[in-house]
Amino acid sequence: MITVADLIDELENIAPSDLADDNDPIGLQVGDTNAEVRQVCVAVDASNSVVDTAVQRDADLVIAHHPLIYRPLSSVTTGDPVAERVMKLVRAEIAFFVMHTNFDTAPGGTNDVLAAKLGVMDTVPLTNRREDKFYKIVVFVPEEAVEQVRDAMAEAGAGRIGQYTHCSFRTLGTGSFVPLPAAQPYIGTHGELEEVEEYRLEMVCAGSWLDQVIAEMLDKHPYDEVAYDVYELANEPIIYGYGRVGTLENETSLGEFAELVTQTLNVRFPRLYGDPNRIVKRVALCSGGGASHIREAVQLEADVYVTGDLKHHQIANALDLGLSLIDAGHFETEKPGMVSLVDRLRKTFTGSSIEIDYIE
Repeated sequence: MITVADLIDELENIAPSDLADDNDPIGLQVGDTNAEVRQVCVAVDASNSVVDTAVQRDADLVIAHHPLIYRPLSSVTTGDPVAERVMKLVRAEIAFFVMHTNFDTAPGGTNDVLAAKLGVMDTVPLTNRREDKFYKIVVFVPEEAVEQVRDAMAEAGAGRIGQYTHCSFRTLGTGSFVPLPAAQPYIGTHGELEEVEEYRLEMVCAGSWLDQVIAEMLDKHPYDEVAYDVYELANEPIIYGYGRVGTLENETSLGEFAELVTQTLNVRFPRLYGDPNRIVKRVALCSGGGASHIREAVQLEADVYVTGDLKHHQIANALDLGLSLIDAGHFETEKPGMVSLVDRLRKTFTGSSIEIDYIE
């Protein structure tokens, strides 16, 4: 049986909650973590249409980008649109989960998906909110427990390299020890030297996962005293931030690129600011409303910035700074990320009876 908690665990892997902005109400807003899940609906908004569709489909869980409850409700009664949607969900026993700014900043989240859709390559975050260093964990494990320990560490976040999980390396060797009187040896006799075949198991781990990986490793390891080492690596850190900036494979005119954006994202009312004949190669983008990052786009030498919710004075300032703009809409720039989430979850739960669909 797949539960709401199982889905939350996977969503936490995709977009860790600690990447969210302070006071951003992400996570489970309605529902029971122990409830069984057979039907999942994924959406951008927590609109009446989304909630009604979820009820009609007999969904067990709605995963939305935008929160339903932004501020604590003093009451849940008719007449308040948010409260009425909460009541609909509760009556239908539908859980409601939010992944908002954490999904915006996470690798593979809304901004990476948007960049890929628009053909923007070799991207880096537009803003730098946090850097996550890499570590290598080395632990010595008896042969019969090595897979158990490896899998526990992987499920806690270790061994992730690019689009691969459970990455590890192990070599066989001989460990030696003498159990003292207070020890509770898994192998060996008090006061006698013991030599045991053990594997040296190595896995990389991002710093944000380090504590929980070590905790899981210690929990699943059969020894009462576990020998392990943690090394800080010189690898480039993971940078978490809003937006992306990168390059197009081939330069094009601003007008042609705007047409590509319009068609790719199905933008009903696109707005272009700048000379349509200008040649563009370097593109900045930010899903949702990214007007506050115009200056970063200029500093990173973007020719054009794609985002939503632009206002008059923001547009004027950008043009004065030499930055062209394409307002492709808040919803339209976030939708691709949520659609891609459906595909990721379907792959994760392949072979199960769970159904996962995007709705509006």
